[in-house]
Amino acid sequence: MRIERLKNEMIKSNIDGYLISNINNVFYFTGFMDISDATLSLIIPLDGEPTLLVPPLSYAAAKDNASNCLVDVISNEEEKIVDKLIKNIKLNNLQNIEFDTLPIPMYMDLIKKLNEVKMTPNRKPIWNLRRIKDEQEISFLRKASLITDIGVEAGIQAIKAGVKEYEIAAEAEYAMRLHGSEGIAFDTIVASGPRSAYPHGVCTNRVINKGDFVILDLGAISSGYRSDITRTVVVGTPTQKQNKMLELVSRAHRKALECIHENIIAHEVDANAREILKSGGYGKEFIHGLGHGVGLDIHEPPTLSSRSEDILKEGNVVTVEPGIYILGFGGIRIEDTVLVHKNCGEQLTQAEYYL
Repeated sequence: MRIERLKNEMIKSNIDGYLISNINNVFYFTGFMDISDATLSLIIPLDGEPTLLVPPLSYAAAKDNASNCLVDVISNEEEKIVDKLIKNIKLNNLQNIEFDTLPIPMYMDLIKKLNEVKMTPNRKPIWNLRRIKDEQEISFLRKASLITDIGVEAGIQAIKAGVKEYEIAAEAEYAMRLHGSEGIAFDTIVASGPRSAYPHGVCTNRVINKGDFVILDLGAISSGYRSDITRTVVVGTPTQKQNKMLELVSRAHRKALECIHENIIAHEVDANAREILKSGGYGKEFIHGLGHGVGLDIHEPPTLSSRSEDILKEGNVVTVEPGIYILGFGGIRIEDTVLVHKNCGEQLTQAEYYL
């Protein structure tokens, strides 16, 4: 059970309570997701039963869907969630609490009213759990990746001269919704022509022209879990320069995939991909890290970059996304979501590369 595993982390940290307010962390431990702006708080005493505090509008849904915890409602407009938290903390006689995240006004209110209780921010215990995906999580990530493949293929088929970037995004997102996506994992990126040199180029009303690079970067959500993919195409016949860029990024992508396995240091994976781009004359044009963890959030630990000391473990799910970006000309990125196994990496996204 995830809560018991967190309690083991709490014992290591010598704390008697953990307060969770991040909505994805609440979902991870209780199975309850609230997409409103309501403040949720899950208080987990080392000795005792966890309690999920919710506003009235979320109470019925939480009672039906939250598990492994009691559900308590903020009963009236005058009562604040801080007051509920204080009552629960005092009821459980908690003295040393860590938390994942809190709004500053809420934190200041708590430490003022609980002046004898030590409250310390520390997200590490939760990330120690969340970065290793269990079999259920992996099944959700597989489903999200399958839907993402469908979305990127629909988007690629919509790319042609005369079409606007946001029209391509609409086709891709519609296809994912039709096949069960709960939403988009992040704002879909369709960046064409010179705009493809922007790694986070979102999408605009720019009309795509013959000869353009077009980067399509998107993701689906299944049971709260996200996937991430990028494909790049050229509208029409690629130039010699475009072909060289495509070939180099493709090689860098394959090299990174080949060297992924348990216990490799993340910066070594980045270095393998980066060296290929450098040897082809485009080292300085690869301006971001190789990848990032994926799960309930689109960016999670571990990080694959030149500075990362993270050590990959079986059950990590990460992206591999080398790229080349030339301002005023265009860019290319190829990305897949990858599950780390003991001896290899497994691509969860498997859409065609269109090279």
